[in-house]
Amino acid sequence: MQNIRTQIQNIRPELPVNMIQLPEGHSMNDMWMNYGADGIVELLQNPEGEKTISSLEIINDYKIGFKGKTGTFYVIGSLPMDLGNLRVSIQIVEKDSQKKHRVKIDLFDFANVQNQCTELSEKQGFDSNLLEADLMQFTDLLEEYRETLFNAEINPVTDQFSEKELTPQASEKAVEFLCKAHLFENVDKLLAQSGIVGEEENRILLFVLASSYKMPYLMHGLIQGSSGEGKSHLINAIADCMPQEDVMNLTRITSKSLYHYRDKELINKLVIIQDFDGLDEEAQFAFREMQSAKFLTSSTVVKDMQGNTRGKMKKVEAHFASLTATTKAEVYYDNMSRSVVLGVDESLEQTLRIIKAQNLKISGVNTTESEQQAKQLLRNSMRVLKSYEVVNPFADKLMLPLEAKMLRRLNSQFQNFVSQITILHQYQRKTDDKGRLIASEEDVRKAVEIFFSSIIIKVDELDKSTRQFFENLKGFVRSQTGGTTHRFTTREIRQELNMSKTSAFKYVQTLQELEYIQAVEGSPNKGFKYVISYWDNMEKLKAKIKEEMGRQLDQLKIN
Repeated sequence: MQNIRTQIQNIRPELPVNMIQLPEGHSMNDMWMNYGADGIVELLQNPEGEKTISSLEIINDYKIGFKGKTGTFYVIGSLPMDLGNLRVSIQIVEKDSQKKHRVKIDLFDFANVQNQCTELSEKQGFDSNLLEADLMQFTDLLEEYRETLFNAEINPVTDQFSEKELTPQASEKAVEFLCKAHLFENVDKLLAQSGIVGEEENRILLFVLASSYKMPYLMHGLIQGSSGEGKSHLINAIADCMPQEDVMNLTRITSKSLYHYRDKELINKLVIIQDFDGLDEEAQFAFREMQSAKFLTSSTVVKDMQGNTRGKMKKVEAHFASLTATTKAEVYYDNMSRSVVLGVDESLEQTLRIIKAQNLKISGVNTTESEQQAKQLLRNSMRVLKSYEVVNPFADKLMLPLEAKMLRRLNSQFQNFVSQITILHQYQRKTDDKGRLIASEEDVRKAVEIFFSSIIIKVDELDKSTRQFFENLKGFVRSQTGGTTHRFTTREIRQELNMSKTSAFKYVQTLQELEYIQAVEGSPNKGFKYVISYWDNMEKLKAKIKEEMGRQLDQLKIN
């Protein structure tokens, strides 16, 4: 176009020559057909061109406006979501007189549109050709808008986040971040900057689990703790650091809903379940099957084209990672075996850290701007990661402690964890001749370091919350005059450890059932006095396991 313009100016320099950009999808021919001479004149007077083309005005869900050449058009009521039908009620407000006309019209029926235009032309004085052109353009815009609504219903969260957030500059910055040395130390700093207070062990572990959602090695986390101790806050904070178009944050799952997702809706997603206690038995079963088999199948009854009833198998594909929270992990034995189990930090020191962070935020000392920057960098880092298979040459050289429960699945989870750490380091790792990433000794060491707390939870007979209570109880009993033989009541423990009656009763009952404490005097009416009957030494066992794992890691270096 620029060459043609130059040639014309060379031939007739006295003539003004302007270049006009036609609206996208339009040619001069259909501009003439749709808008006539007036439209061409307006286009010539307005070189930007696109301003001559009206767009929809979405007033609300039940009123959509459009400014045409003959007046303003409004669709009154909701759009039919059957893509083969566009029968609507239209209110037309004349351009000059502002007189209103109301018609029911099927915009997909060309004969109906022509008849309505002819009738309005004869009875109300509209220009039939211009009115028809307005209605045709209105139809195009409505159809396009309806398709966006339909796509939003099929996939409620689209790529709007990644398109907006992963600019070329942001992508380059994310790759640069993933290429830096000490990646996990840098990730941990960003997690702290994003608003996660304390929980140093849990936050980096949860981040690795969550990041596996679109990789071959899917992982699931089950975080346990007392009510109000920050379980949901922690998993939500991790979810905020993941690409939001891939996060499904659920507060409730009905028993049948998982069987009715469309084919690919659960592919490459991070599923967050706020309270696993709220799922009924059938929903838990379906969720477990999705975790293990990566699909759900159900046999349903349908009617064929002849109206005959027959059976049909429906299959829902599932490829997702998940983070769930619960107050009673011991109840969900089957789910625990499929998940990496963690416990929140319920210590007084953690409580004080949280209170301090809350107060600083409310006082205006800490701002949300730096939090958003950290989340944005972590999200974009996830977006630029590619899915790889991993080969781990050290896989057969490390043995987890035999004391651990559900050792087969724990070992599988650990090996997947190593692979995921390698994938996160993909910009720093080599590939073999089959295109697989090769895990390094550093990846294995980092996996042992981060995964160690989950190994201990599987070794310990007590869940994390009960273990914290029991250790505090042992410390209190030792401090009394009777020492290890001191007899205590639940009231005494409640006051000393500053906890509710319900929590104290639950912990005491659990420890009694597992024979860690026993009632030695009293009655149900007057209350019981207890003594600790089993003084285990978890710290000694942890040290022993850590030493053994360290010895195996040292062997890697020798080999």
